[in-house]
Amino acid sequence: MSNAAPCPNCAAGMARLSLAAHYGAVVEIDHCAACRLLWFDQMETANLARDGLLGLFRLIAATEADAERPLSERLQCPRCSGPLDRIHNMSRYGRMIHYRCRKADGHAVTHVQFLAEKGLLRDVTKADLAQQNRLVAVSCRQCGAPLHALRDCNCPYCGAPVVMLDIERAVESLAGHDRERQDFDAQKNAERDALIERLMATLGGR
Repeated sequence: MSNAAPCPNCAAGMARLSLAAHYGAVVEIDHCAACRLLWFDQMETANLARDGLLGLFRLIAATEADAERPLSERLQCPRCSGPLDRIHNMSRYGRMIHYRCRKADGHAVTHVQFLAEKGLLRDVTKADLAQQNRLVAVSCRQCGAPLHALRDCNCPYCGAPVVMLDIERAVESLAGHDRERQDFDAQKNAERDALIERLMATLGGR
């Protein structure tokens, strides 16, 4: 696509996604599958409705099994071409990282950080390590290194806390959006459950 916005990391054209927002609106965001980066203009992430979130969760699950292009030290805004600043923000579920444009044109976020923002990830604890057969979707939030056998709660490559998919929070996150849709039916429940299983399988294989 000639009009595709360049990825902040690799500069290749990103895919434009149209996702369901609140009150019947549509939110458009950009996505680079190779770099696992999402680009949001302004506050688009807060405007996503349940179906929009499901669409993004499905997209993340579909691309997690592919090889990931490492993030460079300097990311570039796809709107103004200026540098993106690495920002540590707090969501209701804890600290996360955004890459924000200095001119407020928007921000980039990795797949893992987006899942963390929505409460689908939590830090691995010593109690989890004692029951490694129950660990699913283990991933390094900081460097994205594949972690198959943990000896402690930190990444052996960069030292950051390791995260895992939190099933209870995943269900709670989706349920919060369900309250805004009283006509939500059994078919959507089945879709949610299948999606969570897909996330566990793909993120757990990293």
